[in-house]
Amino acid sequence: MAALWVLCAGNTFAQRFYAVVFNQLPRDFQLYARSDNDTATVPIAGIIEAAGWDHMSVVTYRNKEQVAYDSVRLNYGTASSATFQLNPRIKAEMADYDFEVYACKEADSVLVVKRTEVVAGDFYVISGQSNAAAVHFGNWSSKYARTIARMPDASPNVGFGDTLWIASNWSWPYAGAWSVEMQRLILENDSIPTCVINGALPGSYIAGHVDRNANDIANSSLYGLLYRRIKVASPTRIRAFIWYQGEQEALENIQNYQAQYDKLYNYWRGDYPQVEKYIVVQIPVLFNPYYYAGTIREFQRKTKYTYEKTDHFNVMGLPYFDGIHYDIKGYQELGKRFYNYFANTIYRSVNDPNTACPDVRKIYYTSDKRDEITLMYDSLQTLKWPADTLMDDVNNVKFTKSLRDVYFFDGDETRSAGILSGTAQGNIVRLKVAAGTSAEKLTYLPAYKGEKVRVYYGPFLKNSRGLGAFSFQEVPIAAPLVFSVFEAKENLFSTVNVTWASSGADTYVLERKAEDETGFSQLGNFNAATLAYEDKDVVPDVTYIYRIQGFSAAAESVIMTDTIKTAPLLSVEPSQQDLVWQIYPNPAAEQLEISFRNPTTGTVTLANAKGQGVQSKALVAQTSLRLNLSALPAGIYIVSLIQKNGITMSRKLLKK
Repeated sequence: MAALWVLCAGNTFAQRFYAVVFNQLPRDFQLYARSDNDTATVPIAGIIEAAGWDHMSVVTYRNKEQVAYDSVRLNYGTASSATFQLNPRIKAEMADYDFEVYACKEADSVLVVKRTEVVAGDFYVISGQSNAAAVHFGNWSSKYARTIARMPDASPNVGFGDTLWIASNWSWPYAGAWSVEMQRLILENDSIPTCVINGALPGSYIAGHVDRNANDIANSSLYGLLYRRIKVASPTRIRAFIWYQGEQEALENIQNYQAQYDKLYNYWRGDYPQVEKYIVVQIPVLFNPYYYAGTIREFQRKTKYTYEKTDHFNVMGLPYFDGIHYDIKGYQELGKRFYNYFANTIYRSVNDPNTACPDVRKIYYTSDKRDEITLMYDSLQTLKWPADTLMDDVNNVKFTKSLRDVYFFDGDETRSAGILSGTAQGNIVRLKVAAGTSAEKLTYLPAYKGEKVRVYYGPFLKNSRGLGAFSFQEVPIAAPLVFSVFEAKENLFSTVNVTWASSGADTYVLERKAEDETGFSQLGNFNAATLAYEDKDVVPDVTYIYRIQGFSAAAESVIMTDTIKTAPLLSVEPSQQDLVWQIYPNPAAEQLEISFRNPTTGTVTLANAKGQGVQSKALVAQTSLRLNLSALPAGIYIVSLIQKNGITMSRKLLKK
């Protein structure tokens, strides 16, 4: 019996096979989104319009071998038709799953439909213009790297027929050279099939991508065609939606990019709630002399902090650059960089924060002399300051280009900021500048290439994986946080008072290190209203180093230190102590007895060898005191008597 296909209007479809109409049925070569447990549900649902059948069943095959059987009973009631829903599950792996759907009764079963080469994996969506389309064909292909498109034909037009499940490489619309490379690396390193749906169009403006018809979203517009392909794919989960666009506006000085993107982003959030993360790619330095190009890049950098579920990426320093585009090697390098990013954030096969592009988080003067600027980048980034580069100018004359030449003050790109030198250590960049500069804003990388070179090849600030730092434009330079006071003093009660004062800090971190310790320990994290700390955990005759640092949303201070040595252990001669008090037994095991010649008021403390207090007892006109030592570990302790008049006496105690 021949099958009759019925295509319904709208974004849903029904398929009829004999008397069975499916509203959910996999297509050959379809990919389903995997869940966190690396499996996917393949829904098979519909209605059987013929009475007399007991149940519907589905047989699942993995690489042609049966691995599962599922069935559901049919309940007709008083009707001549019955609905059904089957939910076989498959693993996300490099394996082909086939499904055979049967209508069954006691003595008979009929194969209704068969679907083949279905897999589970991850979806990615890409949109933008030429560098997102990346229309270069390589020679790699895999049936586990898929897209929704059609096989190449004589027509380059994007149209409604672009809804076939096929391998990514030889297709139109093309998945893109760098996304195919990303798919290859995911498959080879993590064995997860993928589907990339690329809706980019070379030379397209953002205004074209924003053209959404609310009454017919899946129309023939640029927005509508991508929407239609995503709806046909029906992903329940999209790992990332990557937006790489803006060159056209930068090259033609077309304003209002931020407002257009804001509208587009809100369309996406409404139409694609299954997207887990949006990634905005910052475009490279181009060759037309428009300052607005830098403004677009700055907006793209800041999208991570402005829009929900958004991260950012950039192509600064990506090789094989011709001034606008890249050859296939450049795109493949970009695919590798995106793979490493997702390997760190999704696949967990790489553990390195340097798979993300470094972005500046704070810029501030380090001292009140304003002769040094600190740039703080994302934590755990490892930055590299490049060597000066010998380059050819537009007349093929050699000249030396330094990274310090591509910083600019207060939006003035006619001359560099006059940076004397620069260094990078960890996530910190420090720029030495002429003393007394009054600059309030800093720019990194010009809005356009300038006049000395045809194509801007750098130099670039990069991290340990070779990823370029984001360019930024006119970011405020915060005023320095300077301490007017930082001092540590011992008081009469064998404690140390630490005081400080600084304008502009929101919080302070105070730390301490004894002379025999290898590192500092934090004493406290204080708000702006707290300007003093009493350190009671000190012992006599020890040198302590205190240090403090102030923090604000925009800046950090230099670390201030002060050193103090506490008074000697015994403030009363040992021969004279016996006239005041005695301790026994020594060594002691369970109890320590203390007797005083005269009624004594004050405090008795017991500290371990590190000076950490373990017991403290107050005295009020007492002639004796007993301390329970049973819970203390064996070792050396210091028993101190602090009298009401401030005189302190101490003795060593050996605990058995």
